[in-house]
Amino acid sequence: MNPSTSLNPTESRYRWVMLLLCALTPLSVVTLPNMSLPPLFATISADIGLSLVEIGLIWGMGSFTGIFFALIGGTLGDRFGARTTLFLACLLTGVFGITRCFAVDFATLLLTTLGYGIFQAIIPVMLFKVARQWFPSQQIGMASGVISAGFAAGLMLGPLLSTSLILPALGGWRQVLLAYGVVAIGMSLVWLLVHPADKPNRSGAGMSVSLWDSLRYVVRLREVWILGIGGLGINACFQGFTGYLPTYLKAAGWAEMDADRALAAFFVTSLMAVIPLSILSDRLHLRRGFLIAASLILTTGIGLLGVVQGSLIILVIAATGIVFDGFMAILNASVLEADGVTNLYAGTAVGFGVMIRNLGGTFSPPVGNSLAHFGLNIPFFFWSSMGVFAVLMFLFVLKTKARPVPA
Repeated sequence: MNPSTSLNPTESRYRWVMLLLCALTPLSVVTLPNMSLPPLFATISADIGLSLVEIGLIWGMGSFTGIFFALIGGTLGDRFGARTTLFLACLLTGVFGITRCFAVDFATLLLTTLGYGIFQAIIPVMLFKVARQWFPSQQIGMASGVISAGFAAGLMLGPLLSTSLILPALGGWRQVLLAYGVVAIGMSLVWLLVHPADKPNRSGAGMSVSLWDSLRYVVRLREVWILGIGGLGINACFQGFTGYLPTYLKAAGWAEMDADRALAAFFVTSLMAVIPLSILSDRLHLRRGFLIAASLILTTGIGLLGVVQGSLIILVIAATGIVFDGFMAILNASVLEADGVTNLYAGTAVGFGVMIRNLGGTFSPPVGNSLAHFGLNIPFFFWSSMGVFAVLMFLFVLKTKARPVPA
């Protein structure tokens, strides 16, 4: 099935096949399996005896592994190629995903989840590296948007389908985890068959660099640092408010089912808007302007959640979600286009940015939740302030690059 790669990949129609695969992979291997897990925690807890703290530790393992292994995965991808790295990452994600089925207590579930998270953290980084290899600069935003739509679809479908459809159909939480593991292994074979064998890229001119040399090169790129630190602020907003919102709404008197599903409005509008906004960013050549505008919308919306009440909360959630996945797509596209980032270093650059962003997602939820002692709405103001920090980074620190407009 591997096509000839004698032609420039960015001029080949086969790039659309690769883009479809890049969208299906996060949906089936990353976000759908991950977002299916929270609704299953009650069943898992009753079966193997987990406390709320232990559930929280297991749920946070993905962000923790992402701090370290997104960067490592990016450098491995630059060293060994996207095809080999994605094949192994999906394969081992599936294998460790299946081992979770045999957990008998907190310790065994935590260890198997750790292994699962290590290899899963590599996948998002490599998908954006594939986009950098297969699409010209004027289509990078669009390609990143399609990949982000795959992530968004899983975020939306996981909570909706987990206990209402998937669990009853398969008969138990162990069977659910087994099924997702098999899907990941199947996707690894698809990458092996569909992606052409990696060849030297034009910018690398056949070069191969060590993992340490790749990292040492990328950490000197000022623009990658700025994009990563700005993304830290937005990821802190997102991780904090998404984890706290159901608890907040239940404390405010909402029915449990309504509170658990409130975030669906955020993910639905985000999914609907991500591709149009990404294409618009390509057409208008406004990467920095979009990052600033989207950060302002996210910051304002999350801050308003600490003020509005009743049905207005859903409207604010939906309006805020419109720009989230578009923001993440353009942020990743901006990293790929940063000065000094070539195909040779694309994986390391994206991995480095993801590592910095995951720091925000790690400290933000516990810090914000601790502020609920002063008032249930106070955490939203803290997370909104993290968004203000991101706006300032993009507005005053990130420079606008001149981009040639196609004739």
